[in-house]
Amino acid sequence: MSDSNFKIPTEFSTDIYGALSDVENIIYFKWDIPTDTMEFMAPVENADYDLPQTATPASSVFFRGDIIHPDDREIFETFFDQMFWQQDTKNDSKIFITKARLRGKGGNGYLWVEFRLMLYFDENGPVIAFGCICNINVKQLWQLELQHSAEHDVLTGFYNKVATQKYIEKYLASLTPTDIPPAFLIIDADGFKAINDAFGHLFGDGVLSDMGHEIRGIFRQKDIVGRIGGDEFVVLFREMPSLDVLDKRCTELLQNLDRTYESNNVNLPFSISIGVALYPEHGTSYTELFKRADRALYESKSMGKNRYSIYRSSLIGRSFSVESERDPQHAEDIRQKAFQDNMLEFILNLLYETQNPEVTVQICLEMFGKQFNLDRVCVNRFNRTSNRYSLAYEWVSPNGVPSNDEIVAEYPFLIDRAFNIIESCYHPSPYGVTAICEDTIRKFSDDHEVFEKLNLKSFVHCQFSHSGELLGSIGFESSQPREFEREILTKISIFSVLLGNILLDRKADTVAEKMNRHLQNILDHMQEFIYVINKDTYEPIFFNNTIRQTLITASTAQTCYQRFHNLDAPCKDCPVSRLSKNGNEYIDVKINNWGMETPARAYNIHWEDEMDKNLALIIQSSF
Repeated sequence: MSDSNFKIPTEFSTDIYGALSDVENIIYFKWDIPTDTMEFMAPVENADYDLPQTATPASSVFFRGDIIHPDDREIFETFFDQMFWQQDTKNDSKIFITKARLRGKGGNGYLWVEFRLMLYFDENGPVIAFGCICNINVKQLWQLELQHSAEHDVLTGFYNKVATQKYIEKYLASLTPTDIPPAFLIIDADGFKAINDAFGHLFGDGVLSDMGHEIRGIFRQKDIVGRIGGDEFVVLFREMPSLDVLDKRCTELLQNLDRTYESNNVNLPFSISIGVALYPEHGTSYTELFKRADRALYESKSMGKNRYSIYRSSLIGRSFSVESERDPQHAEDIRQKAFQDNMLEFILNLLYETQNPEVTVQICLEMFGKQFNLDRVCVNRFNRTSNRYSLAYEWVSPNGVPSNDEIVAEYPFLIDRAFNIIESCYHPSPYGVTAICEDTIRKFSDDHEVFEKLNLKSFVHCQFSHSGELLGSIGFESSQPREFEREILTKISIFSVLLGNILLDRKADTVAEKMNRHLQNILDHMQEFIYVINKDTYEPIFFNNTIRQTLITASTAQTCYQRFHNLDAPCKDCPVSRLSKNGNEYIDVKINNWGMETPARAYNIHWEDEMDKNLALIIQSSF
């Protein structure tokens, strides 16, 4: 039963404002500036914060006590400075907002709050302020958690690559000539790939996690530590006291991580190499310090690993020799790291050294495969005459299936079927015209057998061209379902451009090829559907641009009646069977396909690349 004395409000009042304040967890205050007295409008015993009902002097209560979290006092000082020293005296009032952590009730922890303040001025300065404190603890903690997830590596808890550079650049920008300078370290694992391959990724993750634990144990909490690659870490040793201290830290870390891992009677060595650059002698920016420390790291690798080197100018342009017998893989490691750090520079340097585009392509395929843990990397050339792709280069890991494998020989349809599926996936993307699939078994369940036999579970294929002409495609394939990160897609895009414009540029045309190209250009510019087929197999070896534009996924791996008309047998009125073997006759018919009856003509034709085959040219009206 309702209380007969209860009165339902009809307008805003002090009671309503108070009730809404409780709902929104907001407390209001008035701050008299001349007396430095802050008075809260509602009883503070009902609030979540450990505040006095009246704070005087207010500035001392907030600054000298521990009401504000110690890490946020600098923020609050800046807040006060803005109010008292940066006000615009042309305005009668101004709004100020900041966030900080406020001590909770009973001194038990801190809560995130937002201070909102309306400050009023007279001709002499600030006079009075009215404001509120809003509880934003849940929202702020959620945002901080999102930021932490975005900036930190899951495995080690260190900053990721982007965040590492951001915070190091921020710290370097804050340094003054009187500050103690830092040192910049790159720490790279030796022999990690062999351990990861032999013992598995879970074991490898454990090795990297342990490596991170040792790095954190050597350096201080205030030093900036980040994981910028698979087995590569960066440390900014802030306020480095002396080179003796640097030597002690590096030596201790080297000793702690010099070990041998054993599993199933297999023993593999593990160590680290360190490159060091000093601020400001070797650089004042992240990029400069990284470049110098990276050069010093190369020296550590070339000297036998398991050591640290400090950059010196004599390292510029030096070609490091390989002298260590401890790990015969480290020459390849250095080359792999050079490819990883600057792919474009590596490829151009390799092309200059070898003077052989084919050797360069083959080496780069191997670099790609190993860097991104792929199982097959291939380059397919596109023959414009036959509208057919053919394999040009291939690198295959022990888990991959090469094109000359016995399974492929036994089931020749596998390659054609897989290629047709890949071709159907092509679409424009920020990385070029790409075909991407992260799980073939799930996405193409009807062709499960094809991908199982080829051990092909995920792929990225990217077309490359020159001056607008399609030259081929490059494929990156894995025996496991996987997500292809932005890094690999970006590098695929860059490599595709290099393939099309530098490494696989078109060969000089012969006279016959030029004549054939003229014929193709004429046929391409005709509006009819025009194609050339093998009369014995009904397989198309050429179709013009009108068909390519209409049937985006047109392929020559199927018969013309399968690909163009989705039929299981030749078209009912197909004129091809009526042509003699080598006659010059002209057949004019109407073909009922593509949903309507269309006029068509057929001729025997000689095609320069297919002189030994019985070919027919079909011209069919478009609609």
